[in-house]
Amino acid sequence: MSEFASFAAIKVGDETRVRRRFTADAVDAFARVSGDDNPLHVDAAFAARTRFGKRVAHGMLSAAYLSSIIGTRLPGAGALWFQQEFDFLVPVLVDDEIEFVVTVAHKSEATRTLVIAVVGTNQHGTLVLKGQGRVMVLEDSSSRPAAASGSRVALVTGGSRGIGAAIAVALGALGHRVIVNYHRSEQRARDVATAIHQSGGQALTFAADVTDADAVVRMVGDAEQRFGAGIEILVNNASGPTAQKALLDMTWADFSTHFETQLRGSFNCIKAVAPGMVERGAGHIINIGSTHAWGAPPPNLSGYVAAKAALAALTRSAAVELGPKGVRVNTVSPGMTETDLIADVPDRLRKVLAMQTPLRRLALPDDVAGVVAALVSPAGAFIHGADIPVAGGSVM
Repeated sequence: MSEFASFAAIKVGDETRVRRRFTADAVDAFARVSGDDNPLHVDAAFAARTRFGKRVAHGMLSAAYLSSIIGTRLPGAGALWFQQEFDFLVPVLVDDEIEFVVTVAHKSEATRTLVIAVVGTNQHGTLVLKGQGRVMVLEDSSSRPAAASGSRVALVTGGSRGIGAAIAVALGALGHRVIVNYHRSEQRARDVATAIHQSGGQALTFAADVTDADAVVRMVGDAEQRFGAGIEILVNNASGPTAQKALLDMTWADFSTHFETQLRGSFNCIKAVAPGMVERGAGHIINIGSTHAWGAPPPNLSGYVAAKAALAALTRSAAVELGPKGVRVNTVSPGMTETDLIADVPDRLRKVLAMQTPLRRLALPDDVAGVVAALVSPAGAFIHGADIPVAGGSVM
């Protein structure tokens, strides 16, 4: 019987190298399986008329080879690759030989996930592919106790991607039953729920616009009925685009858009779940803020920064009123984090910002998830009304 890969044995910096030849037979087989019979891939005469002069291998064939490395070499058996971002720099041609290098760039104990960096170089020494992905290392559920029947129900808004997805997975790994809220990204929310299920947890996906109070109430009622328990953990993470714009060019509509999701959405969710928490005398509310609201903010983000500052003020007010009733309320404020929200930030600028951070990198979603996981554990029992920066020392 196959053994699961040992998560404890994996270290940041671990690396494996594998060479793969992209034969014509492999390209033809991939075309049959995928249905992608683009003549550029399968017709030598057609490809000869292009500037490449030869058949071009499918980009996803490279991804398939990488998947085999992740599943058999690093991390190994039981690895679930659930997020990836690649740049295909140079086409891979039939008969090219590519050396793939997979390196562990980050390890999260809280979520049993790894960030892996990948590069591919052809026989001429040309870099053809680079990128990174997130991998969950599953554990053998047959050899561990089942999750306690009293595990808490957690609602994570904006849980389909980035920080929200990492938090949802982390809470699921702790045995909590997770409601993965999303607005439009249904498939990504399902992927998050699948990752939680694969790790032995329980999860449900719910579509709801958190700015719509009635939709939030329906979501909470339906989820509590399906789980058979009230929500005891609320993570207000939903966020819209940062939409950089100079203050003097903004209209009030531009400005208030940020308040709709950041503040009104969080208010709606608190109103929907806090009465049950108060009735039970226990609960955790965690608002995801931003260190941009600390000190001097960056330019052209006045709406976003003001909304995050207001959210931190809401945390303090809620902490004063709900603390005596057994509900802990805190803010977790990430610095610039490697998510879709900074996809438009040039790579060079991201590297500069990383070097200006004492820990010499930007935050990862797992970094934020680990703090949330700690806050809802016994270790966070006496933390209340706090605003915790997760920024590698860029604010102190």
